[in-house]
This record gives sequence, structure tokens and C-alpha cells, in this order.
Amino acid sequence: MNATGSGRPRDPRIDDTVLEVTRAMLLEVGWDQLSLRAIATRAGVSRASMSRRWPSKAHLVLGSILGATPDLTPFEGTDRDGWIRWVVEGSAQLFSRPEVRAASPGLLAALRDHDDLRNELWRGFSGPSTQLFLQNAEDPESALLDAKAVLVLAAGAAMFSSLIAVEDDTDALRGRILELLLPAATPR
Repeated sequence: MNATGSGRPRDPRIDDTVLEVTRAMLLEVGWDQLSLRAIATRAGVSRASMSRRWPSKAHLVLGSILGATPDLTPFEGTDRDGWIRWVVEGSAQLFSRPEVRAASPGLLAALRDHDDLRNELWRGFSGPSTQLFLQNAEDPESALLDAKAVLVLAAGAAMFSSLIAVEDDTDALRGRILELLLPAATPR
């Protein structure tokens, strides 16, 4: 059964092919020249088939670079210190990927016009991972705010350094960012 519950089941190979083609084309032509029509043509699928899965270019590109759900495996069994370390490292890894770097400027502008997608992105990242930060918290409200602040600081720093401060995007800088954020591992 497909996502709507009626009709023919969706072929997951279409999703995989379209997402792969999207990543490749981001590297080849960039955000501005990327079009859903060109992706559909190269992937060998109909434009209608793509529209049923992704309502906009922003939705498709975000799905191609981030996937449907965040990978929380690195957080399993870790403490707050490990959680912060992975947020910093994971953010740096994400924003260093060539397809993410190619998509980021255009995608950021597009997110301004897509409240639904922007909110879904934030909830997808902040929701599950902050729950891990909250384990055994004496003050869950304060811990939730700390977790969200660490996410914003780490992801924002990674995005800024990979797109703007490229010449300073080094292991040493990431290490210093981590040192500055680690005090948040101590519960208040």
C-alpha cells in the first residue's frame, strides 16, 4: 500500500534513483540551475511521480541531502558530553559534504518561504536528539532549552564555517567550539 492508502504501491527504487540524481545534479549544476523537470528526465521518472513525493524543489533537495529521518545511532548509550561531541562533529560532517555545500545557500533562501518544511526540519533534528539530552535531567525544561541551544550553536557554527569562514574551517576551530560548548554538559 502506498502512503495515501489507495492505488498501486510506490516503488522505493524511484525514490532512491531520484534522490541520487538530485545529489549528483546539485554538484554538477548547483541549486540555481537545478530543476525538477531535469531531475525527472535524468532519473527516468514522470514529473507527476515526483510531485506526489516531493511538493517542491526545496522538499526534494532537503530529502536528498538529509534523508527522511535523522540518524540517531551515534547518540545511543551516550551521556551529555558525548551527545554534545556528536552534535559538533555530526554538524561539521554534514556541512562539509559537497552536495550539502552546493545546496545550502539556495535551500536556506527557499526555507524562508516554506514554514512547513522549516518547522519539520527543526522538529526532525531537535525533537529526537534533545530527548536523549533530557535523560535523567533534574530540570527537564532547562535541559531542553540547553539541548536546543547546543544544537543551534553547533549546527550554526558548522554551517557558517563551511560556507563563510572556509579558510578557518579546521579541526582546531571545531575543537575550540567543542571546548566552549562542553560546559553545557553539566546539568543545571
